Amino acid sequence: MRIRKYSVSDGDAIENIHFETGFLGRSMHELLSNTALWSREIAYYLEKEPESIFVLESKGVVVGYLLGCLDDTEMNTAALFLTTRIKNFLQSIFLSRKDRIFWRSQFLVLLKIVFGSSGERRFNTPVNAGHFHINLLPQVRGRQYGTKLLHHFERYARTHGVSCIHADGYQTRVNPSMNFWLTNGFSEFSRVPTRTWERYLPEESISLVCYSKLL
Repeated sequence: MRIRKYSVSDGDAIENIHFETGFLGRSMHELLSNTALWSREIAYYLEKEPESIFVLESKGVVVGYLLGCLDDTEMNTAALFLTTRIKNFLQSIFLSRKDRIFWRSQFLVLLKIVFGSSGERRFNTPVNAGHFHINLLPQVRGRQYGTKLLHHFERYARTHGVSCIHADGYQTRVNPSMNFWLTNGFSEFSRVPTRTWERYLPEESISLVCYSKLL
């Protein structure tokens, strides 16, 4: 098992891992049949800042990744979320019924965010900070590889003058990730209730959490 910098040939593997872990750490296959629209969620990292990506490789196969962004003022997360959800909703008209149902539900969540019935409008992140997104396939979780990926990114960010990094994630009973962040020196910066997954997990209380760390 080794950690290395991203190369263009890793793109398909990263998109696959993103799909296989997208539903609160589980596969999106139960929600979607088309993977292409979901891949737009990470297009910024792959297209605009590939030099800030690290991958975890086992026997020549990529089994995890950390997608990094050194200054999130360059990455307008809210605008990307808005435009991606609208584009995906419109294009899903030509896809399967399962895909249409999912992207319609996400478009309705977008409307709830805009009108304040989902908490994302109150969500805060550090200013002028580095940002990253990390995922591992289930078979390599719980073995400290996430921490090792994180340490690679922290060293890389420091060498580029970054003094604060943050990551955002969903906190719920089925995806209890808080211990990972606290163990690695992060603190909770912001927490809001979200309705993103309520169609599929109606009994769950789900929060969107920003964890931050000074380097």
